[in-house]
Amino acid sequence: MATPKERLCHLLELAAQGPEQRAALAGEVADMLLDWPAQYPLAMRATFEALLEKIAREMDFDARAELAARFDGRTDARLALLNELFLAAPPAMKDATLARNDMLAVMAAAQVDDAAVLDAARTRPDFPQDLARLIGVPRAIAGEIVADPSGRALAVVCRAANITRATFSALVVLAAPPRSAHDNLLLLAVYDKVPANGSVHLLAFWRARNEGVGASMRAA
Repeated sequence: MATPKERLCHLLELAAQGPEQRAALAGEVADMLLDWPAQYPLAMRATFEALLEKIAREMDFDARAELAARFDGRTDARLALLNELFLAAPPAMKDATLARNDMLAVMAAAQVDDAAVLDAARTRPDFPQDLARLIGVPRAIAGEIVADPSGRALAVVCRAANITRATFSALVVLAAPPRSAHDNLLLLAVYDKVPANGSVHLLAFWRARNEGVGASMRAA
Protein backbone atom coordinates (compact mmCIF):
# COMPACT_ATOMS: atom_id res chain seq x y z
CA MET A 1 0.00 0.00 0.00
CA ALA A 2 1.16 3.53 -0.75
CA THR A 3 2.62 5.57 2.06
CA PRO A 4 0.65 8.60 3.34
CA LYS A 5 3.06 10.92 1.50
CA GLU A 6 2.68 8.98 -1.76
CA ARG A 7 -1.11 8.95 -1.38
CA LEU A 8 -1.18 12.68 -0.72
CA CYS A 9 1.02 13.37 -3.77
CA HIS A 10 -1.34 11.27 -5.91
CA LEU A 11 -4.37 13.19 -4.66
CA LEU A 12 -2.69 16.53 -5.23
CA GLU A 13 -1.92 15.46 -8.79
CA LEU A 14 -5.62 14.69 -9.29
CA ALA A 15 -6.52 18.08 -7.84
CA ALA A 16 -4.22 19.78 -10.33
CA GLN A 17 -6.17 18.24 -13.22
CA GLY A 18 -9.03 20.68 -12.71
CA PRO A 19 -12.74 20.73 -11.82
CA GLU A 20 -13.59 17.65 -13.89
CA GLN A 21 -11.76 15.53 -11.32
CA ARG A 22 -13.40 17.06 -8.25
CA ALA A 23 -16.04 14.37 -7.65
CA ALA A 24 -13.60 11.49 -8.13
CA LEU A 25 -11.04 13.21 -5.93
CA ALA A 26 -13.56 13.91 -3.18
CA GLY A 27 -14.74 10.32 -3.29
CA GLU A 28 -11.22 8.97 -2.96
CA VAL A 29 -10.34 11.23 -0.02
CA ALA A 30 -13.66 10.47 1.66
CA ASP A 31 -13.09 6.73 1.26
CA MET A 32 -9.82 7.05 3.10
CA LEU A 33 -11.17 9.24 5.91
CA LEU A 34 -14.20 7.02 6.46
CA ASP A 35 -12.03 3.91 6.67
CA TRP A 36 -8.70 5.27 7.87
CA PRO A 37 -5.85 2.84 7.09
CA ALA A 38 -4.52 1.37 10.31
CA GLN A 39 -0.92 1.83 9.17
CA TYR A 40 -1.37 5.56 8.52
CA PRO A 41 -0.46 7.84 11.48
CA LEU A 42 -3.46 9.68 12.93
CA ALA A 43 -1.46 12.90 12.76
CA MET A 44 -1.80 12.75 8.96
CA ARG A 45 -5.58 12.65 9.09
CA ALA A 46 -5.92 16.41 9.54
CA THR A 47 -3.97 16.98 6.32
CA PHE A 48 -6.37 14.84 4.31
CA GLU A 49 -9.40 16.42 6.01
CA ALA A 50 -8.10 19.88 5.10
CA LEU A 51 -7.71 18.71 1.50
CA LEU A 52 -11.30 17.44 1.43
CA GLU A 53 -12.54 20.74 2.86
CA LYS A 54 -10.84 22.61 0.03
CA ILE A 55 -12.24 20.22 -2.57
CA ALA A 56 -15.76 20.50 -1.13
CA ARG A 57 -15.55 24.28 -1.32
CA GLU A 58 -15.08 23.99 -5.09
CA MET A 59 -17.87 21.45 -5.70
CA ASP A 60 -21.41 22.25 -6.78
CA PHE A 61 -24.34 21.87 -4.41
CA ASP A 62 -25.50 18.43 -5.58
CA ALA A 63 -21.98 17.00 -5.32
CA ARG A 64 -21.61 18.43 -1.82
CA ALA A 65 -24.97 16.92 -0.85
CA GLU A 66 -23.73 13.48 -1.92
CA LEU A 67 -20.53 13.99 0.03
CA ALA A 68 -22.41 15.23 3.10
CA ALA A 69 -24.59 12.10 3.11
CA ARG A 70 -21.45 9.99 3.47
CA PHE A 71 -20.41 11.85 6.63
CA ASP A 72 -23.89 11.92 8.18
CA GLY A 73 -23.64 10.56 11.71
CA ARG A 74 -19.85 10.47 11.74
CA THR A 75 -18.80 12.03 15.03
CA ASP A 76 -15.11 11.63 14.15
CA ALA A 77 -15.26 14.11 11.25
CA ARG A 78 -13.50 17.43 11.76
CA LEU A 79 -15.89 20.26 12.54
CA ALA A 80 -14.48 22.48 9.78
CA LEU A 81 -15.39 19.81 7.22
CA LEU A 82 -18.92 19.51 8.62
CA ASN A 83 -19.27 23.29 8.48
CA GLU A 84 -18.16 23.21 4.85
CA LEU A 85 -20.87 20.64 4.09
CA PHE A 86 -23.56 22.24 6.27
CA LEU A 87 -25.64 23.96 3.60
CA ALA A 88 -25.94 20.75 1.55
CA ALA A 89 -26.42 18.43 4.55
CA PRO A 90 -29.69 16.75 5.60
CA PRO A 91 -31.57 18.38 8.52
CA ALA A 92 -30.39 15.94 11.21
CA MET A 93 -26.77 16.44 10.15
CA LYS A 94 -27.27 20.20 10.28
CA ASP A 95 -28.56 19.87 13.85
CA ALA A 96 -25.58 17.73 14.89
CA THR A 97 -23.12 20.17 13.32
CA LEU A 98 -24.73 23.12 15.09
CA ALA A 99 -24.60 21.22 18.39
CA ARG A 100 -20.84 20.75 17.98
CA ASN A 101 -20.38 24.43 17.14
CA ASP A 102 -22.43 25.32 20.21
CA MET A 103 -19.91 23.53 22.43
CA LEU A 104 -17.16 25.95 21.38
CA ALA A 105 -16.21 28.99 23.47
CA VAL A 106 -18.95 31.58 23.65
CA MET A 107 -18.65 34.26 20.98
CA ALA A 108 -20.39 37.62 20.97
CA ALA A 109 -23.33 37.81 18.61
CA ALA A 110 -23.12 40.01 15.55
CA GLN A 111 -25.41 42.99 15.14
CA VAL A 112 -27.54 43.49 12.06
CA ASP A 113 -30.44 45.88 11.59
CA ASP A 114 -33.66 43.84 11.50
CA ALA A 115 -35.39 46.55 9.56
CA ALA A 116 -32.74 46.58 6.82
CA VAL A 117 -32.97 42.80 6.37
CA LEU A 118 -36.76 42.86 6.31
CA ASP A 119 -36.84 45.77 3.89
CA ALA A 120 -34.47 43.94 1.54
CA ALA A 121 -36.71 40.87 1.60
CA ARG A 122 -39.77 42.99 0.81
CA THR A 123 -38.42 45.33 -1.82
CA ARG A 124 -35.25 44.04 -3.45
CA PRO A 125 -35.40 41.73 -6.48
CA ASP A 126 -32.19 39.93 -5.42
CA PHE A 127 -32.57 39.34 -1.71
CA PRO A 128 -29.58 36.95 -1.44
CA GLN A 129 -27.31 39.67 -2.80
CA ASP A 130 -28.54 42.14 -0.19
CA LEU A 131 -28.37 39.53 2.55
CA ALA A 132 -24.78 38.77 1.57
CA ARG A 133 -23.90 42.45 1.93
CA LEU A 134 -25.73 42.83 5.25
CA ILE A 135 -24.25 39.79 6.97
CA GLY A 136 -20.85 39.77 5.27
CA VAL A 137 -20.84 36.46 3.39
CA PRO A 138 -20.28 35.62 -0.30
CA ARG A 139 -23.30 35.86 -2.60
CA ALA A 140 -23.20 32.12 -3.35
CA ILE A 141 -23.43 31.26 0.34
CA ALA A 142 -26.26 33.73 0.89
CA GLY A 143 -28.15 32.14 -2.00
CA GLU A 144 -27.86 28.69 -0.43
CA ILE A 145 -28.85 30.08 2.98
CA VAL A 146 -32.07 31.50 1.57
CA ALA A 147 -32.80 28.37 -0.50
CA ASP A 148 -32.33 25.91 2.39
CA PRO A 149 -35.68 24.06 2.56
CA SER A 150 -35.18 23.14 6.21
CA GLY A 151 -35.06 26.82 7.23
CA ARG A 152 -32.10 26.08 9.48
CA ALA A 153 -29.55 28.13 7.56
CA LEU A 154 -31.76 31.23 7.65
CA ALA A 155 -32.43 30.60 11.35
CA VAL A 156 -28.67 30.40 11.93
CA VAL A 157 -28.21 33.84 10.40
CA CYS A 158 -31.03 35.30 12.47
CA ARG A 159 -29.89 33.75 15.74
CA ALA A 160 -26.25 34.70 15.14
CA ALA A 161 -27.08 38.28 14.23
CA ASN A 162 -29.72 38.96 16.90
CA ILE A 163 -32.45 39.17 14.27
CA THR A 164 -35.77 38.65 16.00
CA ARG A 165 -38.08 35.67 15.71
CA ALA A 166 -40.73 37.94 14.18
CA THR A 167 -38.34 38.99 11.42
CA PHE A 168 -37.35 35.36 10.83
CA SER A 169 -41.02 34.51 10.47
CA ALA A 170 -41.47 37.25 7.87
CA LEU A 171 -38.34 36.15 5.97
CA VAL A 172 -39.65 32.58 5.78
CA VAL A 173 -42.72 33.86 3.98
CA LEU A 174 -41.14 36.63 1.89
CA ALA A 175 -37.79 35.25 0.83
CA ALA A 176 -37.49 31.52 1.43
CA PRO A 177 -38.70 28.84 -1.02
CA PRO A 178 -42.50 28.74 -1.35
CA ARG A 179 -44.17 26.50 1.23
CA SER A 180 -47.67 25.86 2.48
CA ALA A 181 -48.97 27.93 5.39
CA HIS A 182 -48.75 24.81 7.55
CA ASP A 183 -45.10 24.23 6.66
CA ASN A 184 -44.27 27.88 7.31
CA LEU A 185 -45.84 27.55 10.75
CA LEU A 186 -43.75 24.47 11.51
CA LEU A 187 -40.59 26.36 10.53
CA LEU A 188 -41.15 28.87 13.31
CA ALA A 189 -39.99 26.20 15.75
CA VAL A 190 -36.66 26.01 13.90
CA TYR A 191 -35.71 29.47 15.16
CA ASP A 192 -36.05 28.32 18.77
CA LYS A 193 -34.30 25.01 18.07
CA VAL A 194 -31.15 26.48 16.53
CA PRO A 195 -28.53 27.19 19.26
CA ALA A 196 -27.36 30.78 19.50
CA ASN A 197 -23.64 30.22 20.14
CA GLY A 198 -23.46 27.46 17.53
CA SER A 199 -25.04 29.87 15.06
CA VAL A 200 -22.50 32.59 15.84
CA HIS A 201 -19.64 30.19 15.15
CA LEU A 202 -21.16 28.93 11.91
CA LEU A 203 -21.82 32.45 10.65
CA ALA A 204 -18.21 33.34 11.49
CA PHE A 205 -17.12 30.34 9.39
CA TRP A 206 -19.15 31.60 6.42
CA ARG A 207 -17.92 35.16 6.88
CA ALA A 208 -14.32 33.95 6.79
CA ARG A 209 -14.96 33.01 3.17
CA ASN A 210 -15.56 36.64 2.36
CA GLU A 211 -12.40 38.73 2.33
CA GLY A 212 -14.35 41.91 1.82
CA VAL A 213 -16.57 41.98 4.88
CA GLY A 214 -17.91 45.50 5.19
CA ALA A 215 -18.57 47.66 8.18
CA SER A 216 -22.26 46.74 8.04
CA MET A 217 -21.52 43.56 10.02
CA ARG A 218 -19.40 43.91 13.16
CA ALA A 219 -19.10 41.65 16.19
CA ALA A 220 -20.72 43.08 19.29
